[in-house]
Amino acid sequence: MRCKNLLLITPVLFFVSACNVINKAEPVPTYVKIDSVILDIDNPSAQGSSAHNITSIWMYYNNSPVGIFDLPCYVPVITEGDKGTLSVIPGITLNGLVDLQPQYSFYTFDTITLVSQPGGTVHYTPVTRYTEAAKFPYIEDFEVGNSFIPFTPELSDDTTIHRINDKSLVFEGGGSGYISLSTGFPYSESISNAGFPIAAGEAYVEINYKCNVPFEVGMYNTLSSGIDVYEYIMGVKGTDTWKKIYIDLATYSGRNPGKNYKLMIKASLPDGSSSGYVLLDNIKVVTY
Repeated sequence: MRCKNLLLITPVLFFVSACNVINKAEPVPTYVKIDSVILDIDNPSAQGSSAHNITSIWMYYNNSPVGIFDLPCYVPVITEGDKGTLSVIPGITLNGLVDLQPQYSFYTFDTITLVSQPGGTVHYTPVTRYTEAAKFPYIEDFEVGNSFIPFTPELSDDTTIHRINDKSLVFEGGGSGYISLSTGFPYSESISNAGFPIAAGEAYVEINYKCNVPFEVGMYNTLSSGIDVYEYIMGVKGTDTWKKIYIDLATYSGRNPGKNYKLMIKASLPDGSSSGYVLLDNIKVVTY
């Protein structure tokens, strides 16, 4: 009788053991909360302002990708052991398109040791910098002057970019660029008065702006053949708050190789409007 009971119990024990293997406990993640990223400027005179528009982060744990996350974010990370390495590199909204969130190759990774806290939350504010390889061949922050001149100075109804120091209009520091449009001056087209190089590969122009009319950003270059070419590569919509945009320059420079590029900015008064403005600050070209 004892033997029969033992035979009946054995399959039950095997079934319970098998269930424990199949229903293995899920690992509990450590949650990482990131609200924003700090851009630390090592040399403001060479690198310009620390104002940025980092809109996402690319996260890695022990060199394995965790994902791409819009800021602010609350990210579950499955940790290994007591601690591991967490790395973050900033992403940007490329050309103003929110669906394009590439890594910004001119910003550095920030790396920390993440101590495992299953079910707990780690608050983390990454700090990034410009890479050592980044070069800034053109910066206009309107602090001590204005490097823009009229593209066609003989036009009587054209108005150029002016430097203003009205604190209610300036983004930061002592000055900003200002385009004022009216029925008497409904058009503005300006160009930087000095050329600059752009290396092959990635290159961007960064601009802080606020405007109630759209404006366009273009590039001008003299080819090795001596032919002048220019093209408006990006239109920027109006906004009643200060924003920042990162505009890709590599597509234009790849089609038009050269060593003496200039930046162009154009705006015009929309039909039915009697006045309009464009405010600009911290314009900088970043290349290798």
